[in-house]
Amino acid sequence: MAWTAPRTWVANDVLTAAQLNTDIRDNEEWLKENIELEEADELTINAGSITITKSYHTIDTQADAAEDDLDTIAGGGEGRIVFVCADHTDRTVVLKNGTGNLVLGADISLDDTSKHVALICDAAGDYHLLFSARDVTFMVNAFQYPAPGTDWTPELNGAGLAASLA
Repeated sequence: MAWTAPRTWVANDVLTAAQLNTDIRDNEEWLKENIELEEADELTINAGSITITKSYHTIDTQADAAEDDLDTIAGGGEGRIVFVCADHTDRTVVLKNGTGNLVLGADISLDDTSKHVALICDAAGDYHLLFSARDVTFMVNAFQYPAPGTDWTPELNGAGLAASLA
């Protein structure tokens, strides 16, 4: 089943079951099977910030600098999910944890166009890490180390995890 451009309704239109099936039911079914993002739009960092306009963006450094920090993402609202990646392999975009409104667990360097990060915006306008694809070793957003008011030290068990953190 193909996507059908939704009908533009006008006052006093007579609505038929066939129209509902084509414009609503069939398109809902198509969305369930084919959700995909539109082609990424490039955004360039300006004074540590970008303003998103859709859900998928490539990010470039200000003035084509070799490296640039991204501190703040403007735009969107609670529940907004955005996917970002580097626009170039010869420039590095560093997503800065805790500097602006990015809550990542650690800084993330995007130095390859195949590295992607998914973020979700909370009610306060902060963007939290959902996942990062390719070459991010280990991040923990679930606890603060050491926990305030304690003297505990986490223990790393398992050769894979210990090796990844070394």
